[in-house]
Amino acid sequence: MGLFDRLTFEDGLDIEFPDFGADPFEVTWQTKSIARHEPLRDEYKVTAEGRLLKEDADHEHVPKEERPYYDEEIGGFESSIRKMAGSRKKIHRGWSDTEYHGIFEFHRTINGDYVSLEAKFTDGQLVEIIVRVYPGVSTAGTA
Repeated sequence: MGLFDRLTFEDGLDIEFPDFGADPFEVTWQTKSIARHEPLRDEYKVTAEGRLLKEDADHEHVPKEERPYYDEEIGGFESSIRKMAGSRKKIHRGWSDTEYHGIFEFHRTINGDYVSLEAKFTDGQLVEIIVRVYPGVSTAGTA
């Protein structure tokens, strides 16, 4: 499965979504095809005006004493996995317009069906959404 980026759509977007049994504005989608590199769990959103924005964020180290699984009695963690949990904190810095031009795929399992959509952007503007529903097909890690 690997890493993926996340995509949301702002309510009020004036573009027709094909019917796939859910409100597209209430779904957080997964994608591996927006970025020109391996996905890094970046956050993207399509604005009500049809622009694709990418979150600008920094990540800061969290002191071990402030992490969720830190055990004061032993002065550390029960395992290396627990030590990693909460070790980085994302600091939101704003949003940047990607001026995206092209087509990318995004997907989610909805009501047991794998829904794959494509977004087409021309000169930074969303112009079309195409949907493909695969009944009964689901992927691990989606809901």
